[in-house]
Amino acid sequence: MRSLPRSGMIVLVSVAVFGAAACRSAGVETSPGAPAASSPGRPAMGSQSAPGAGPSTASSLAPASGQVRPTRTFGGPPPHAQYQEVAANCTVTHRLNDDPIVFPGLAGASHNHTFVGNPSTSAGSTNASLLGGRSSCQDPKDASGYWFPTLLQHGVPVETGMVTVYYKADVKDYRTVLPFPAGFRLLAGDMRTPDAAAFRGTWSCGGDLANDIAASCPDGSSLIVRYQAPSCWNGADLDPPDHRSHMVYPVQGVCPAGHPVPLPMLELKVPYKLPGGKTDGLAYSSGPSYSFHFDFMNGWDPERQRRVIEHCVNGGRQCNGVGVDKHKP
Repeated sequence: MRSLPRSGMIVLVSVAVFGAAACRSAGVETSPGAPAASSPGRPAMGSQSAPGAGPSTASSLAPASGQVRPTRTFGGPPPHAQYQEVAANCTVTHRLNDDPIVFPGLAGASHNHTFVGNPSTSAGSTNASLLGGRSSCQDPKDASGYWFPTLLQHGVPVETGMVTVYYKADVKDYRTVLPFPAGFRLLAGDMRTPDAAAFRGTWSCGGDLANDIAASCPDGSSLIVRYQAPSCWNGADLDPPDHRSHMVYPVQGVCPAGHPVPLPMLELKVPYKLPGGKTDGLAYSSGPSYSFHFDFMNGWDPERQRRVIEHCVNGGRQCNGVGVDKHKP
């Protein structure tokens, strides 16, 4: 299990400051070569500060990466913002029977996965090996690996369209969302989901949302599955043995006490091209439609991710995959 030593889990600081200086002052060792980051008050992406910026109090969580993660509180509710998100388009890079989170180092040990993001992702990948790599997503600084089971039709892989990876706020106060810490990993969903009624994702193909694949789709439409990951972190574990228990869903827009740190809510939108709209013979490499799940291994450049989250999510914007909202610069 990759986690923070309990002796250094929570550190109280008088001022919420990012970077190596804050780590040293709090008695936390910084990662070698970690870039110094600015204070939360610094305007992100060369624009205005996030609405309502200026937290009244702050406590810090120091994950295993050595980065200080302030939990910010504000004196009032956040300004209204219809969107608080980044939507990044990512092309499929490869398919492998690998899963570097569930079966690390064991090539060919898993069911078949479809990969987007870092094209080097394989059974031997680690967060460190992904950093600085290439990406099939729009932001070249996002070298993360994202993968999900391969959809088959009569045993043949179905063509996957452009995958959209969303980074959103799933808590009421979007200003409090923090970037994913270095070394973070996540498995969202469960291939052992018992039936469609228990599936937390949605399916659509030109009509209403449903929890299972429709009997048929309109000719020319795409079959789309969406799945949202939990976004409240326990502040300690980067990748627990079950790859899930460090994260839970918010309760009425607030992170619960045992998982108090709001991180971006990852949502995957995966479209499939079905000739003639025929849905017969569809199944995932992991099982039925409701066995869909996805994995995330953080390979972001830390400073770049911080700026994108501050500007787009904390700033109440609807950003594209390179962190730009043309209607709210």
